[in-house]
Amino acid sequence: MSAVKTRILEAAAELIADSPDAEISTRAVCEAAGVSAPSIYHHFGDKEGLLAAVVDFTMECFLEAKRQAAAAVHDDVADDLRAGWDNHIQFARENPGMYRLLWSPAVSRESRAAAEGHELLRMILERGASLGQLRMSVETATRVVMAAVTGAALSIVSQPELFGDGAFAQTLRESVIAAVVVTGSNTSASQRRKRANSSETTLATTAATLQSMLGHQQPALTEAERALMQQWLSKLADAPTG
Repeated sequence: MSAVKTRILEAAAELIADSPDAEISTRAVCEAAGVSAPSIYHHFGDKEGLLAAVVDFTMECFLEAKRQAAAAVHDDVADDLRAGWDNHIQFARENPGMYRLLWSPAVSRESRAAAEGHELLRMILERGASLGQLRMSVETATRVVMAAVTGAALSIVSQPELFGDGAFAQTLRESVIAAVVVTGSNTSASQRRKRANSSETTLATTAATLQSMLGHQQPALTEAERALMQQWLSKLADAPTG
């Protein structure tokens, strides 16, 4: 990355951190970075491109922690979700302006950080599904958890007087985990055999597990058959219960 580009990103990040509503102007960025407007358009295309780039630039350390967590192997996906949720909320509290910017419509569509965060969460839930720990498909579980944690974080940074209490985020976190993860999941063989005979093992859980296995193994199916099987399993995994 060129020195000029880095200087622009650092200046924009500092301005966003100081802004109560995460709004900055390209003129202010130019003045702070000591560059002309054409420099911004040369490196970032337009203001939206600049904002997306500064979000990715600022969130690199945050994403590195998430990459390490996603690469680790854990016994219980619920513990992974708790750690990731708390890390997400902490980042939002410490960087409210940047967080609001990240999830603004114009930036979130362009941000590599938002896309990578979603993919890292999906990887964690994929591992949980392969171990029989999900109540629904990986895709639906990813959307549920991401929507819940971003909603909680945006509520905290936008209305701290109502949602700033730490108990609120923890209560929501546990409710989401209970909805997504099989209670008392464990990866030991003996525990899996016990759970296979318990009421906790539902058709949805079995379908989600098989769907995950189908994505990693090569059964004797054509591509069309695999696609149809994935469609059926997704429908079973996400079917309403009760």
